[in-house]
Amino acid sequence: MKKIALIAALAATQVAFADATVDTISNPVALSAAFKDPKAVLEMANAVTEPGFYIAAANASMEPATYTKGINASMDPALFTNAVSYSDPAVAAKWMAAAMDPNFYTAFMVKMADPAKMMRWMTASMDMKSYQPAINAMNPALYTKWMGASMDMKNYEGFFKLADVNTYGKYAAVAADPKTYGTWGSFADPKTYGDMSAAFNPMNFFQFPAVVAPAAAK
Repeated sequence: MKKIALIAALAATQVAFADATVDTISNPVALSAAFKDPKAVLEMANAVTEPGFYIAAANASMEPATYTKGINASMDPALFTNAVSYSDPAVAAKWMAAAMDPNFYTAFMVKMADPAKMMRWMTASMDMKSYQPAINAMNPALYTKWMGASMDMKNYEGFFKLADVNTYGKYAAVAADPKTYGTWGSFADPKTYGDMSAAFNPMNFFQFPAVVAPAAAK
């Protein structure tokens, strides 16, 4: 019974791992953020080489909500922030450090050569979950769901944002924020220079010393 419980727990973990990866990949904001971190890319590479990932991806591709979420995320100013951050030297330095780290390559090879991963691929053809997407494709409820989604105005909110002035105002605010550009943005932020800018302030040359009241006699 303990072995059965352990196998069930590992299977549930793999399903949750696959679902989380599909959720990340179908979200442009989350996907663009993940590629800034070598460790996140390593975990993503591990996930997309699992048979469970393709089952989860096939099931997600049949859900209208997957596309709605992706369209809404593509209108998020955070996507612009993530795209600009790729020019940040800090991100490049992180990838250069990973490229020179033997542990990074070792971790990648260990995950790819995991015997348990190989076993999951060998047994995937005998797992009925592998055929679930094909079964869903023959379910009339799936097509009813798509017909209902096509008439739901909430699924078009992402396109409506293109005609919303506030959307462009948010993008302008993000583009004008030095924090958006990471290390590069600090050069355009006056706070970076601190007291150095005081040397160029003419009013500092016309300040008179403050008058101090005499101490009271004891």
